[in-house]
Amino acid sequence: MSRLKNFGGAFLSLFLLAVSPSWADSVAQSAPRPKAFSLWPATNDADPTTFTKAAPVFETKGKPWKFPFGPKVQVKIDATQVLHNVTPYQFGNNVAWWDSKDWFMDPDRVEKAKESGIRFWRWPGGSSSDNYFWDGNYQGHTKDSGGADTTTMTQPWAVSTDQFIDFCRQTGSEAIFTVNYAAARYGSAQEAADLAARWVKHCNIDMKFKVRYWEIGNEVYGSWEEGNKMAGKPQLTGDVYGKDFQVIAAAMRKVDPDIYIGAVCVHTDDGGDWTGYHWWMRDLLPQLKGRADYMILHQYFMWPFQGDIYLDPSNDVLFGNLHKLGDAYGAVGQMEAKYAPTEKGVPIDLTEYNLVNASPHQTIELINGLFTAEVLGESVKVGYVNSNYWDWKNGLDKKLNGDMAMLASADNSVPDATPRPSYYAFALYNKAFGDKMIAADSGDPKVKVYASRFSGGELGLVIVNENDTNENLNFDFAGFTPQGKLMGWILTGKGLNEKQVSWNGEMGPLGGGGPFPINTIPPYRATFKADKPLQLPILAHSVTGVVLY
Repeated sequence: MSRLKNFGGAFLSLFLLAVSPSWADSVAQSAPRPKAFSLWPATNDADPTTFTKAAPVFETKGKPWKFPFGPKVQVKIDATQVLHNVTPYQFGNNVAWWDSKDWFMDPDRVEKAKESGIRFWRWPGGSSSDNYFWDGNYQGHTKDSGGADTTTMTQPWAVSTDQFIDFCRQTGSEAIFTVNYAAARYGSAQEAADLAARWVKHCNIDMKFKVRYWEIGNEVYGSWEEGNKMAGKPQLTGDVYGKDFQVIAAAMRKVDPDIYIGAVCVHTDDGGDWTGYHWWMRDLLPQLKGRADYMILHQYFMWPFQGDIYLDPSNDVLFGNLHKLGDAYGAVGQMEAKYAPTEKGVPIDLTEYNLVNASPHQTIELINGLFTAEVLGESVKVGYVNSNYWDWKNGLDKKLNGDMAMLASADNSVPDATPRPSYYAFALYNKAFGDKMIAADSGDPKVKVYASRFSGGELGLVIVNENDTNENLNFDFAGFTPQGKLMGWILTGKGLNEKQVSWNGEMGPLGGGGPFPINTIPPYRATFKADKPLQLPILAHSVTGVVLY
């Protein structure tokens, strides 16, 4: 018997009457529309269009680009070879109900969001999404499987959906919502569908804030997730989730046919409980044909523990995990071809990632600023259409001495909401990366170069130097003739494992993090002879953003 009683029956009848897989099939067979995440809205209520980005105006005043040269690194840039379109979807973040409305809506937080350049936010917060009742009507599910009180999520101190929408409006941002799939397990698929459909109505119709992107559940393949294992119910499988997905998605589209809905996927393929999650993809993919607009992955790169002991991986080990982005993307494509060949090419997005699956000291050290910059560049290069960093606010882990969040909290060593190193990786892409990723090749594997074009033809580069020495980049351009001017921004510090970092030479607090505001700190600038090969000195252990005019 369902644990949820009288769960919005009137709404349920309105949204689900005549909804069935055949209805979903008719949606799939309708006229084709742009793929998920391919277009960006100029304003929230505008029709989405191709995203374009102008280069920042060259400033005649600024700090001189005068740094010592190091070993020579040959860099080739081919501006004629466009790899992928670039949009704000690829530079997103996660926010959660637990951020506290007073903290979250503070003008300082709003301004930090604006200066970071982040304009795409995932809501309402990871695994707790599968216990979240957006309207506060928990209808019997007041305790999760571990006995915790779920009703805290909508108490007056917590961030509400309406406050999150207000935040998005103030920052000019778009959103992706994670609906409560687990309600289909401790209740029924129809009850979960009603809860989700009424949420779509509340946002897109009542609040007049168009939430175009939705995902059904969070990591529901895993035993740690609410609804995965339940007394009296069989193990959740991809087949069960896929069938429920159809019911929930159909109800949501009944309210707003324009929305895009994503399904929870994994990049492994076997029957294990912690590897392939009981053949999750084998059984799910055939259920998604024409019904899921995109597929969702999470990536935390490694589990750095042996038992309860943190292994404290070296910086080289952490940087060496970056290949897992491409590995996972390719594995999903192979599974598509194997289990649902007609679905090949469904967009893949990355709605959670961070340095490791824990909160160790490295998460708040300079290394995470470099690593995050590499993830942002590599995820676009690989082909992910969206990514969301985990997360905006979390809190210092007193045992491991780290924090996955972008802004500090519960950390007495720094002022509240001090930006962590990862914050500046986003700010660099915001300033120095255009709307088209182009081909780039570096002669040093520890010097990563991500190249782009702006709408006016200028080149934007983000350069990550993992080395502990300065490097001298020697550029070979194809399809671009520089005019002899450049402007740039630099994140660095005294070492990869230092907490205190600098932005364009301005240091952050002694306890760690970087300075704010950043828009008032002058950029670096230089002029050079356009008829000579450009040689650019890059600082040790740094991320550098450069615009070439």
